[in-house]
Amino acid sequence: MIHHSSGVERFRDLYADDAYRSWLISRNQPPIVYHSGRMQWKRLRVLARQVVGFLASRRVARAAARVDHARHQPVFGGRGKPVTQVADRSRP
Repeated sequence: MIHHSSGVERFRDLYADDAYRSWLISRNQPPIVYHSGRMQWKRLRVLARQVVGFLASRRVARAAARVDHARHQPVFGGRGKPVTQVADRSRP
C-alpha cells in the first residue's frame, strides 16, 4: 500500500528554515560604512585628547590630595624624631 504524506509533513523542515530566514531579515544590523583615513585620524585625535585630559585631571587630583594631606599634618611635633637631624658638635 502506498502512503501519501500530507503537504505539511513533507515541508516541515522548510517551515523552520523560513522562520530562521525571517528572523535573520528582521534583525537590526549595523550598516557597513567605510570611513576614509581622514575620518580615522580625526577619531584618533579626539581619543588622544580624551586620554590627555583624563591624565591631566588625575595629576591635578593627586596634587590636590598632597596639599590636603600636608595641610592636615602637624607642622611641629609629629610622630617620633625627624630623620634628618643635624648632629650637635659643640659638645666634645
